[in-house]
Amino acid sequence: MTLSELAQKLNLEYIGNEKTEILGIKDIERLMPNSNLQNNYIYVVESENLLKKHPQIKNASAVLCPRKIAENFSNALISESENLRLKFIELLSLFEKKVSGTISPKNAASIDNTAQIDDTAVIMPGAVIMQSVKIGKNSIIYPNAVIEPYAQIGDNSEIHSCVVISRYCVIGNNTKIFAGAVIGADGFGYYDHTDGSRHKIPQIGNVIIGDFVEIGANSTIDRATIESTTVGNHTKIDNLVQIGHNCQIGNYVYIAGSAGLSGSIKVEDGVIIAGKAGIADHVTLGKKSVILALTGVPSDTKEGTVYFGIPARPVREAHKINSALASLPELIKRVKTLEEINNK
Repeated sequence: MTLSELAQKLNLEYIGNEKTEILGIKDIERLMPNSNLQNNYIYVVESENLLKKHPQIKNASAVLCPRKIAENFSNALISESENLRLKFIELLSLFEKKVSGTISPKNAASIDNTAQIDDTAVIMPGAVIMQSVKIGKNSIIYPNAVIEPYAQIGDNSEIHSCVVISRYCVIGNNTKIFAGAVIGADGFGYYDHTDGSRHKIPQIGNVIIGDFVEIGANSTIDRATIESTTVGNHTKIDNLVQIGHNCQIGNYVYIAGSAGLSGSIKVEDGVIIAGKAGIADHVTLGKKSVILALTGVPSDTKEGTVYFGIPARPVREAHKINSALASLPELIKRVKTLEEINNK
């Protein structure tokens, strides 16, 4: 696209040569000091600090930048500062390589005769679509994904390679599930009888995923024991996350990589769970509470509160305790000295 075409698609003002050809986007953070720029690529310059850090960016073929620094460049798309990140997202979407295709022949993909697949859906070779599955408009099923009996996938959703959507699970619209994720595996439920025998508790429920959800590679969400494990709209789940059976995850939740949620947890709207945090079973995370990395949460959290540590405490309290711990060895020495004096 040319600079003027990009400006029109993004609804932005521009300065410079309207015919400048833009082949793609480059990452300003990858620039080394005094390194040369590639011609015909656009960079995103969010601030004067970035401009000072990478002064050679003034010679870029084009930039997307806020109005206050636009005069530093010969070719620029000009955004208001508060909208620059949104325009960056739109710019990325314009250059994203889209997948196209049709429903593969049955000798390339295994599609049961009872499956209901919209004509606009894309089913790639190697995918397995089982009994009575429903797949909506414009959804894409990548190679070697497995959609088990009676599962449903809404419109405009993407199920990437080697994902398993287990029986009776429901995936909403505009949802992306990335490679290797498993939706609807059996929950971890067992009963040890007094006679020494161990019994698996049947997991007869399902998983229901809302709209505009993203689930990262190799993450797992277990089916409920009886009813449904649920994930609300616009929730984003990173790679390698474990969500146990019967969990109820709200809307607009963030869960970062390697976090682990035990069974029957309620995560209210707007909660943020950072990497490698662990949440005990039957806990409720209050609306918009934040669980920092490596935190262990054994009990309910309060709305809008930030937690840290093992066990989790409000972050200010946790930092005070951690700070005091550094003085503990010296305090122990002092106590022993005082005890020795008193004993004399």
